[in-house]
Amino acid sequence: MQRLISKNKSFRLVQVTDTHLYADTSHVLVGMNCEEGLLDVMELIRKKEKVIAGVLLTGDASQDNSAVSYRRLHTTLATLGARQHWIPGNHDELKAMQKALDPGNRCFDKSIRFGNWLVLMLSSNVVGAVHGFLKKAELEFLEEQLKTTDAQHVLVCLHHNPVPVKAAWLQHHALQNPGAFFDVIDRYPAVRAVLFGHIHHELKRQRNGVTYFGSPSTCIQFHPTSEDFALEHRNPGYRWLELHPDGQLRTGVHRVRNKTYAVDFSGIGY
Repeated sequence: MQRLISKNKSFRLVQVTDTHLYADTSHVLVGMNCEEGLLDVMELIRKKEKVIAGVLLTGDASQDNSAVSYRRLHTTLATLGARQHWIPGNHDELKAMQKALDPGNRCFDKSIRFGNWLVLMLSSNVVGAVHGFLKKAELEFLEEQLKTTDAQHVLVCLHHNPVPVKAAWLQHHALQNPGAFFDVIDRYPAVRAVLFGHIHHELKRQRNGVTYFGSPSTCIQFHPTSEDFALEHRNPGYRWLELHPDGQLRTGVHRVRNKTYAVDFSGIGY
């Protein structure tokens, strides 16, 4: 477990998600250069954020699962001067990520302590599939961490959305066993929030006293209500989170402004 001790301190985190990088930085995703989007978001983070305690990378780091893209992303995020915490998305393979960065890299730690807060990083990745699933080992890890921690507040992170979205096509690719996840979460009132990527748009939902947050991608943005695959005319962004010692969680989204990207809005998939 990584641990930042001060229990009376607030911690500022940023969530960077769904970067979809390629080994070749000239490649595009539905018309958009993902490297360009990431670098613009990085510039925005440096402009908006003064002190960052951690960077939460919530999956789909790479579009082609290449070692080159993982290493480049790690180097890019390192310029923020904060600890990185990674989980795989449906386009990633954890073994490939670990091989690219070294299995012992602390960015793969699944349990991180920020004062009175515990942050848990869960893998919902199913190799070769778009949808998500929390395996028995992940659910047991979650249960054990919640049962034994002395942290007063908990933030849980995964890639796939456990709560439904309005975009019908995207909901088919959601977490497939949310009930098993909720069965654990519902027993532990210390859980304050759940954070995820995958949906490429901003979302906030309340369920049984827990707030669920979805966030924009650093590349293309999915339309939040479309029946079929469709992109939204919004720019890349990131989510900031402020964890306070009394359990309050402040959060918001910042997006790149005053720029137009070469997105192919007629695209029918990716």
